Amino acid sequence: MIFRSTNPVFSQVSRNVKDTTDPATIRDEVTYGGVAVKTLYLLLIIMTSAWFAASRFIVSANATSIISWLIVLPIIGIVMIILTNVVPSLAFFTTSIYAVVEGAFIGVISTFFALAYGSTIVETALMGTFGVLMGMLVLYATGMIVVGDFFRRLMYSLLMGLVFTSFILILFLLFGGGISENLYFGIVLISVVVSSLYLLIDFDNVTNLVHMGAPKQYEWVLSLGLVVTIVWLYIELLRFLAIFARRD
Repeated sequence: MIFRSTNPVFSQVSRNVKDTTDPATIRDEVTYGGVAVKTLYLLLIIMTSAWFAASRFIVSANATSIISWLIVLPIIGIVMIILTNVVPSLAFFTTSIYAVVEGAFIGVISTFFALAYGSTIVETALMGTFGVLMGMLVLYATGMIVVGDFFRRLMYSLLMGLVFTSFILILFLLFGGGISENLYFGIVLISVVVSSLYLLIDFDNVTNLVHMGAPKQYEWVLSLGLVVTIVWLYIELLRFLAIFARRD
């Protein structure tokens, strides 16, 4: 079964697997354990890079360089995501580079939030992220939530709605407009829910490729997809917690 995914990391995977999967030539195939180990590897790199970036930020906080890095790092990350999809044979290198730059980005962002709202906000967001991850895994594994075509279309529609709304709000703010706290709260809340549910799609993508007997190199692609969603969830939880911190 060839699956359809709304995670950008998987945009080309199904077509690539269809073109390259040959039962007569494949010896090593995607496994759940392989995806889990590679996901853990990428998360460890992200946490190490985040810690280093946060340390450097505190020691020498230069506003110009920080803004520059906050622009450059996501661009490098996007390039690595694209390369991982286009050239899966290089996925070990591209995903590792992604983890380093994304970790640095998260380290700086987390430091901003910690300085503004206290260090507990970062700790709470981390615990919340992995709590949601485990919860979504249980829901998927037990079949309490089934990821079908309707679910994928719904998540894609919600994501496009969030992207469009965020774009409009950015334009509005650039031209001197304001945004109500309640509206911002609603957008962030929806973002938290959507990013959480996207984990179910990532789990289903892993299941589909395991059943297809895809080449083992795609474990890196699947792991990257999971990590992208986990990072997205963490950032949204930071924003969500910051709203409550401002209200206290």
